[in-house]
Amino acid sequence: MLLTNDFSVAQTAPLPSSSQTTAQATATVREPARLTEGTDPGALPGDFMDIPQTAQLKVPLGAPAVTHATQPFPSDSTPSPGFALALEAAQVAMDSCEADGYRVAVAVTDAAGKLKVALAPDGVANNRVYMALRKDVTVVGFKMSTLTLRSKIEGDPSVMKQVKPNMVLLPGGVPIMNGDVLLGAIAVSGATAYVEEKCAQAGLQRIRSRL
Repeated sequence: MLLTNDFSVAQTAPLPSSSQTTAQATATVREPARLTEGTDPGALPGDFMDIPQTAQLKVPLGAPAVTHATQPFPSDSTPSPGFALALEAAQVAMDSCEADGYRVAVAVTDAAGKLKVALAPDGVANNRVYMALRKDVTVVGFKMSTLTLRSKIEGDPSVMKQVKPNMVLLPGGVPIMNGDVLLGAIAVSGATAYVEEKCAQAGLQRIRSRL
């Protein structure tokens, strides 16, 4: 006999046949296709597991037959400030806020909102780097600073319908532009609205002439 969750007595279940067992085993080892994008509307760009957890246990641990040194790095055509400039801008923004007495997190993304650099120094609140990244997502989604977007919503509340679950409307996120071309965004979180704007602009100004 089998006991159910409420400890009542249930009828004895028939044992599966050998063909059923084989079919179940085959279904167990079949893994879903690897994801290329997330499905949660509240998730950040690139924030998803592309390999199911059961498949993660099967990843080979031995040395690869072909070393990465002999393979070219994958290319990405998404407009971006590039890693070196993104890192420099983030460091300047963080240092600018530090000089004003604030320990902040900074995030820089490309034009699709995908993360290029994130800095979360010791002492900053755990969620700050994610808030900065969400500001970046907002900036690239609307192609304007979060401060400008707030003013736009005040003038036309219907714009709120375009705000996605993964966006925030706090100041401190600014676009990185090369002329009329959007390259990405830089955002700061962890200070006052005025200081966050100031620090983000400081980081942007440091790299503007080299974009």
